[in-house]
Amino acid sequence: MVTPSRPTSARSLRVAAIATAALVTAAALAGCSQSAPAQSDSTPDNGTALTMWARDSNGNVAQTLVKEYNKSHKNQVKLTIIPSNSYQAKVGAAAGSNGLPDILAADVVYSPNYVKQGLYQDITSELKSLPFYNQLSHAHTEAASKDGKLYGTPLIVDSSLIMYNKDLFAKAGLDPQQGPKNFTDIYNDAKAIRDKVGGDTYGFYFAGDCAGCNAYTMMPYLAAAGKPPFIDDGKKAQIDTAPMKDTLELYKKMFDEGIVPASAKSDDGTNWTKLFNAGKIGILPIGNFNFAPAEQAKITYGEAGLPAPDGSKTAGFIGGDVAGISKNSTHKAQAWNFLQWTLGEDAQVNVLAKAGLLPSRVDLADNKYSSKNPAVVAAIKGEATGYTPSSIAYGSLVNDATGPWLKAIRDYVFNGHADALTTAQKSFDSGLAQAY
Repeated sequence: MVTPSRPTSARSLRVAAIATAALVTAAALAGCSQSAPAQSDSTPDNGTALTMWARDSNGNVAQTLVKEYNKSHKNQVKLTIIPSNSYQAKVGAAAGSNGLPDILAADVVYSPNYVKQGLYQDITSELKSLPFYNQLSHAHTEAASKDGKLYGTPLIVDSSLIMYNKDLFAKAGLDPQQGPKNFTDIYNDAKAIRDKVGGDTYGFYFAGDCAGCNAYTMMPYLAAAGKPPFIDDGKKAQIDTAPMKDTLELYKKMFDEGIVPASAKSDDGTNWTKLFNAGKIGILPIGNFNFAPAEQAKITYGEAGLPAPDGSKTAGFIGGDVAGISKNSTHKAQAWNFLQWTLGEDAQVNVLAKAGLLPSRVDLADNKYSSKNPAVVAAIKGEATGYTPSSIAYGSLVNDATGPWLKAIRDYVFNGHADALTTAQKSFDSGLAQAY
């Protein structure tokens, strides 16, 4: 099966943050404008040769979509796969020389930068005219928007959630059909597994030295509690909040009590799923990319939403890629024909769902492929309450392994710094003031 992207390694995150700065500079020098160039032909499918770029972490999925589109259309899309760690720099250079492809994919968390710099054409009317517009992953479309206008469509979707080991739940005397619903449940369930199963089996796991991993799995707690880390179109941050403190206090308590293995402290994401997939962890905040078909799974697992501390609501970090029509394309109608096709039922079900991926349409959750795994259906339906942080400073403040997000987590959980969130809030405020 094709595997959706996960938060990148610490090294890749540092490269991405530097490259994002290059993108901003190049685009600014180019004097980018979001006004569309003159169109060569308004006929949607007339045999036009289109170009498209996608990053290699999701390259297989993009290749599959392009291949299927080319089979059934006169238009032909030529796809170029670019290494993720050089993607931002490549796009920045192309923006500066008016050399962008017709269709430009982007990691959803970096799409606000692309939109701000004017790299995409406005597709608001096209998107909103779709009969299933309200069923799309709104987290993607909102991330690729500005001032009420839309510039990108969901291309690839993944979602964070809780996976739990049903066999370990049963061994610990817990209900294997009932995943944790709030922070009290998470602690009690994880403690029961550690106490009653013991040995080399632990109740909970997180990659404590991975910025992206913890953004992917902690930010939904905050969004579900009504305190998402970014507000006001990404211009303001909410880091020093009660839900964030509750989150870090829960993680600290479980780590201090040995419910979490000591190896979590140094895990940069390399071993994020290893122990869970080996049957040694009871509860793991992760993403649907770790799902395996029931007939292939080595463990029996269940799925639950990432809850607000009190369990009043759940949320998931909606990751993946968006795609838009670049400012340099003179084939808007034809490029839109491709994007519209990727959102249609045939592509969503017979390409994406068939490959084990999440459709970006909630109304297609119970399709013939996804319905074979209840956890997949739940993940698709979770897109309705999904959250994607949208800020042009996301790379430097959150994804960068040396940024204030990971530092706050590590200082609070592992080093016992009670003022970690106050310090982080100041760093976020300063970073956002510089970015905007």
